[in-house]
Amino acid sequence: FSVNRGEALLKKWNSIPDNVDILMTHTPPLGLYKFNLYYSHHVGCVDLLNTIQRRVQPQYHIYGHIHEGYGIRSDGTTTFINCAACTRHYRPDNLPVVFDYPIPK
Repeated sequence: FSVNRGEALLKKWNSIPDNVDILMTHTPPLGLYKFNLYYSHHVGCVDLLNTIQRRVQPQYHIYGHIHEGYGIRSDGTTTFINCAACTRHYRPDNLPVVFDYPIPK
């Protein structure tokens, strides 16, 4: 959204409907990466994490942005998929992430 963190961005996260099965954002939620050595601090958005874990609870959250965080993690409710195509050095070495999602009839 090109919005700074704080009230303006929280307003965007609050506009996510409660019944989302698959959530896609550019930025990751805070806390999935213990420490990012490249940036020398924790990365991600705490307001996004709170929105996901406290309210929306999607089955999948797909994002990129933090290239060295590529991979799949779960908190037991949501599967978090960092599908960044490039490495930290901007080399497109990461494989595409493909998964099946059943569509109810």
